[in-house]
Amino acid sequence: MPISSEEYTQHISRQFNEDLEEVRSHILAMGGMVEKQVSDAVQALVEGDSALASEVLSNEKQVNGMEVRIDEECTRIIALRQPAASDLRLLVAATKANTDLERVGDEASKIAKMAIRLSEEGAIPRGYIEVSHIG
Repeated sequence: MPISSEEYTQHISRQFNEDLEEVRSHILAMGGMVEKQVSDAVQALVEGDSALASEVLSNEKQVNGMEVRIDEECTRIIALRQPAASDLRLLVAATKANTDLERVGDEASKIAKMAIRLSEEGAIPRGYIEVSHIG
């Protein structure tokens, strides 16, 4: 059965929408993971929990991988679909958010490294409660 041009256009449009939704979904997943990293890193610092801090560090590679994957998805969509107007703005915003989320993940890792170092030095987590409010 031949595909009419109307069906073909709907298929392309539906696939494009699915591609955009996939990018959106991946950005949200990355955001959730980064949010947890920051929360865990601050908690590790405040409580002197080096095991939790180590967990944050081990998740850094996963966040970095997500950043690369999302960047590749956006680049592929821009190259293949040549989006215009609002779709292009959405993809550019997703790319910028992706980069910012990766940087926040890097900062969470820095906090986790500091938590491990302070824990190894035997520093008493005194006065760190203000850090939890900032975090």
